[in-house]
Amino acid sequence: MKPWNYPSLRVRLTWRMVAMQALVLMAFSILAAIPLYEIGRSEQSLDDDIIEHIAEAIQRDPSGGLRPVMDDETRSELAQFPHFWFYAVDTEGNATQLGPIPDSIDNLLDDLPRLNSADIADIGPAEAPGAIMRRHESDAGQLWIITGGGPELRFKLIFEILGDPVFLGLLFMLTFVSFLVIPWIVTRQLRGVDDVAAEADRIDVAERGIRLSPAHVPEELHSLVGAVNAALQRLDDGMDRRQRFLADAAHELRTPIAILQTRIELLPEGLERSRLMLDVARLANLANQLLDLERLDADLSVFAPVNLVDLAAQVTADIAPLAIAAGDEITFESDADDVTVQGDAASLSRALVNLIQNAVVHGGKNATITVGVGRQGVLRVADSGPGIAEEHRQSIFEPFNRIVPLDQGAGLGLSLVQDIVSRHKGKVRVGDSPAGGALFEIFLPLCKTVTSEPHSIRQVVRSR
Repeated sequence: MKPWNYPSLRVRLTWRMVAMQALVLMAFSILAAIPLYEIGRSEQSLDDDIIEHIAEAIQRDPSGGLRPVMDDETRSELAQFPHFWFYAVDTEGNATQLGPIPDSIDNLLDDLPRLNSADIADIGPAEAPGAIMRRHESDAGQLWIITGGGPELRFKLIFEILGDPVFLGLLFMLTFVSFLVIPWIVTRQLRGVDDVAAEADRIDVAERGIRLSPAHVPEELHSLVGAVNAALQRLDDGMDRRQRFLADAAHELRTPIAILQTRIELLPEGLERSRLMLDVARLANLANQLLDLERLDADLSVFAPVNLVDLAAQVTADIAPLAIAAGDEITFESDADDVTVQGDAASLSRALVNLIQNAVVHGGKNATITVGVGRQGVLRVADSGPGIAEEHRQSIFEPFNRIVPLDQGAGLGLSLVQDIVSRHKGKVRVGDSPAGGALFEIFLPLCKTVTSEPHSIRQVVRSR
């Protein structure tokens, strides 16, 4: 889950646009309320909430008349308005008053029960020129109250407008619609970003040359897409330079290695000649591994039906001199005459050669190496060496990774094996051989038309 400090761009845009709309609506309402306040103040400058307080303070006396009963808190508040006054009358003509009532309203007092509400200007002294009249239901009954000199509206009208149910309903509706519409709009506008992400996800080292398209992304992201494409171009150029270097180096090495091997073969038989032949074979194997890397990167594999029995038998025969020179015994076994898979014969041969050479190097002196083919599309290479511990069976397939440092090999063989097998939709498994050493098994999918009848084939080549 993403932390709240780093929400998605869609969430941030949605919240900010909703907040902006709410602020704009509030600002508009405040600006609209100011002229309304001025208009209302010119007609009514007094706060009519005072009518309710007056009505609550009026009580009936024992004779049924009206009288004001003010508590200390009310008296303290009214002390702030020295010109405050009011006059109240009920339906029966009972009346009560408080404060200095202006003379100019005397002729209105008898007609108060005929009014429901009135805002009166220029009726009192200069300090309190206005008055308001309201009809109000109270504990003392229905009252008509006229008052002046009390608290004024000031900015209360603005807060009343903002608290009005119509305004609150409009604000809620706008917010609700914004949460529905804005995410849809933002998602639609950012759909091109998802398309670019899908394009980036399809980029692979085996499919170089793919570039991100800026056609459907916002203009603000064009520079980012251009920078990513420039980085991909630099990576492709670096891969091409490395690939050309490996190919050139491997090709340049093969000629002197072949010349050196020919000259060593012309030497008299002896221990020194055998050692030199083994060293040259290892050097040739390194050059072949470099060529394999270049070949795999260039994806020059040609898939066709391949009989693993014939392939493994040929590879075993070709590699036998190397095993003999190392003092080992190599054996080939097969459970069937024909085990056909769909693959690239050259690549599969190199994978098997690397496994056999790995057994020669790590199997120790006088090791027994067994190359086998299973009828279910399995290639096996087992040795009688020390084996591979469980904790190292995954790391050995990493390039340039070796469990025990040696003065021979570059640590590329098993990495190439895994790469080749992966390209054939197969898998490699490492285990323990019956002789106590390491067992490498390559599992490949069989061709649908394969036919094989088992009768065991066994060939043994012993050291001389």
